[in-house]
Amino acid sequence: MSNRIIPLIMCGGAGTRLWPLSREGRPKQFISLFGKHSTFQDTVLRVSDQRLFDRPIVVTGVAYRFMVLEQMAELGLQADILLEPARRDSGPAIAAGAAFAMIRSSDAVVLALAADHVVQDTAAFVAACEASLSVASAGRRIVAFGVKPERPATEYGYIALGDDIDGRVHSVSAFVEKPDLATAEQYVAEGYLWNSGNFLFHADTLLEEYRAVDTTSVD
Repeated sequence: MSNRIIPLIMCGGAGTRLWPLSREGRPKQFISLFGKHSTFQDTVLRVSDQRLFDRPIVVTGVAYRFMVLEQMAELGLQADILLEPARRDSGPAIAAGAAFAMIRSSDAVVLALAADHVVQDTAAFVAACEASLSVASAGRRIVAFGVKPERPATEYGYIALGDDIDGRVHSVSAFVEKPDLATAEQYVAEGYLWNSGNFLFHADTLLEEYRAVDTTSVD
């Protein structure tokens, strides 16, 4: 495949919600919680098939750069590493990663991933990436990955599905923030998906969306 997907792995979180196992100096994405590898390493391995995926970009903090290098070396894999001067959450990290991806290729297709997610069915994940690539390429769309809810969770955002595009991919009718329990139960009944926070897009398409945001401050 001539235009492989560039994985963009966001790996800068402090992981304080799993304290004391996860600490500021060694957050949860670098800990082996569910098997031999850390969730960061599992994320890297999930996108290691070179027929579909290109060399990943890892966005992390200065304090974690050696852990990233160490854990990549354990896998025998390489990545481009971008260091954040300060923690600014996922939006700026994705923008920085997309801009760097365009230095590598003006036609870069990027898959933004969190380093601490657990995916049990790697084959289904890769198939979803392949389906997303064709949709993103054909229509310059930003593709959001939804997860079928297991319960009416109040700790996740939700995606309301719109029109069917190709059987597996739908347009998005609405993104909704974390609901209360009654609203979550309604969303699940109506077929909403959890918003995983993972996205696939052409880098220039995403950056155009950032440029289009009204940055005018209000006093």
